[in-house]
Amino acid sequence: MQNGADARIKNELFCEIQLLEENFKIIRDYLAGAEYEITDIHMALQKFRDGLSRASAYILALYNLRGQKIKSIPWEPLFTNIDYALATMAISSNQKPRTAVQLALTISEPKIDQVMAYLLTLKESLR
Repeated sequence: MQNGADARIKNELFCEIQLLEENFKIIRDYLAGAEYEITDIHMALQKFRDGLSRASAYILALYNLRGQKIKSIPWEPLFTNIDYALATMAISSNQKPRTAVQLALTISEPKIDQVMAYLLTLKESLR
């Protein structure tokens, strides 16, 4: 039973990381200067945040399934900073809040690209 649960969680985590990659690419390209509709960026940030939350839950489930204790996920501050970026976008009259998004993601420790690097390494180990 445990092997079945382990395999299912690994598969869900793998798929979630793939979705995170897609949204991360949009966010990264936007911050690098690519033009997107503000609604597309808002949606990519929200999907990234939601996906990161689900991926975190799967990681915690894997640790628990294996009897390993983990108290928290080290990228918790990134959730807060993505929330700041989303809130800024929602109240901003500026049609291109690239600076606010960039600032919110830059002040996060760890950085969004560091979290993605970890998740991509994890994804490779799940194959």
